[in-house]
Amino acid sequence: MFRVNWRSLFVGLAVGAMVFAAIPVVAGVGDPVSQGKINRVNKRTVLQGNTQSTLRLVNTNKDGTALVLSVEPGNAPLKVNSKKKVVDLNADLLDGRSSSFFMGRQALPGQTLVGAFGAAGDGTFLVHAASFDPPLETGIPQSRIHYVLPAAGTTAECPGVFQATPGHLCIYATWERNVAYNGIGRINNDMLNSGASRFGFAILWTGTSSSANVRGNWAYTVPSAGADLPDATVPGAITDLGVIPAP
Repeated sequence: MFRVNWRSLFVGLAVGAMVFAAIPVVAGVGDPVSQGKINRVNKRTVLQGNTQSTLRLVNTNKDGTALVLSVEPGNAPLKVNSKKKVVDLNADLLDGRSSSFFMGRQALPGQTLVGAFGAAGDGTFLVHAASFDPPLETGIPQSRIHYVLPAAGTTAECPGVFQATPGHLCIYATWERNVAYNGIGRINNDMLNSGASRFGFAILWTGTSSSANVRGNWAYTVPSAGADLPDATVPGAITDLGVIPAP
């Protein structure tokens, strides 16, 4: 006599139901959308309404998002037909910086700016004006400017010619003859040792006798954004050399 094993039958039906539930719903064209399931259809689908209130997608899970748009690489995930601003969606800052930061070219964090200098005279003041190209975000305080004679050794802030640790301006005098170093000044400021502006600086010497001359190079490495930035109270812009008073 044939006997039905009801226990095995129930287990088989339960397993089959779970497998079927895990299979995504494949909706054909014109089929209704199944909520809580994956619906697949290879035709354009439009959700259209005519209401004065907003059509909404709401996710009440505190860790979930309301909408995810996924496309193949190279495709735009979203298209709109209006240029009207969207409240709370417009960006006022990019990487924490306002639009004024991006006006024109500007030195970037980690970038090292370098240059060469030279001056000569006969027992008078010697001046060399240097420009930061591109300009910095802020000026450099005097405490971070170093005049280095490589023959006498380097420093932790200025490890060698054309090098500088972030946030420090290193001026390497590789050759000096009959000169005395006076200091650094902002090009639009008569004050010595007043730091460098975001656009540049001037180096000043006094010639101690005839045939005075000096030459060398400088380096400045822009610090990373928000990390140990130079004092932002050093303003200024290059206008002209102006009158440099006697030290």
